[in-house]
Amino acid sequence: MIRQATTDEDLRKVADMARPIWHEAFAGIITDEQIGYMVERFQSYQAVKDQVDNNKYTYFILSDGGEDAGYCGVQPQEDGTLYLSKMYLKKEFRGRGLFTEMTSFLVEMCRSNSLSAIWLTVNKHNARAIAAYEKNGYRNIRSQTTDIGGGFVMDDYVYQFIIHNS
Repeated sequence: MIRQATTDEDLRKVADMARPIWHEAFAGIITDEQIGYMVERFQSYQAVKDQVDNNKYTYFILSDGGEDAGYCGVQPQEDGTLYLSKMYLKKEFRGRGLFTEMTSFLVEMCRSNSLSAIWLTVNKHNARAIAAYEKNGYRNIRSQTTDIGGGFVMDDYVYQFIIHNS
């Protein structure tokens, strides 16, 4: 099941899920210091609330068997695309088709809103995430390095999923 995170309680659930998911997902890819910095800057309750209140983000909570399994955050762009800022699943819920379910949900959301593509950034060394995106039809279109402050950078690929209206 996928539901929009609409209340403060929902946004706190997203932030609470983020810390352990990010520490597990990025272990060995970036330093613990950078993970902590990024969680605080991008996924703390205050950061998530600010994204929703002031930056046109929408968060969704994915559940499976009545348990919160993960979340995603999206932001429509002025160029008619959808930025998939975050899509994360708890480790124990991976391999159950939830990633594919979320992609299908986002594709339908794009079609309903006349958006032409979904795009995202993924760490160049996150082989598991890259494989999941590619398996679900996302394609690598370029690489980029972004200074995120605190002496840290994100070294990413940009992936895109073109929306076909059929």
